[in-house]
Amino acid sequence: MDIHRLAPVDDLNHGEIRPFNIEGRYVLLVQGELGPALIDGICPHAGGDLGKGSVSGNRIQCPTHKYFFDLQTGVSPLGRREGWGPAGVYPLEEIDGYLCVEFS
Repeated sequence: MDIHRLAPVDDLNHGEIRPFNIEGRYVLLVQGELGPALIDGICPHAGGDLGKGSVSGNRIQCPTHKYFFDLQTGVSPLGRREGWGPAGVYPLEEIDGYLCVEFS
């Protein structure tokens, strides 16, 4: 397991979405109102690209069907519907002034 440096801690603007491909995962570093978060880049509902979505408060909105997902939990306010669950979220660590992730 490797630690991946994503960005300097103070480098993200509010509402900014940065895509990354790490270890075969498409993830997004997103600056919401509660701080930075790392979330899956593909919507669990219909496979839309959340990286092309927008940030509102502490949620990201999928551009395909306009569903929102909480940046801290990955849960949609609509709950689990039609067999789809929350988007994956991953813990960020601050190491030497950088936001980092380690996938297990």
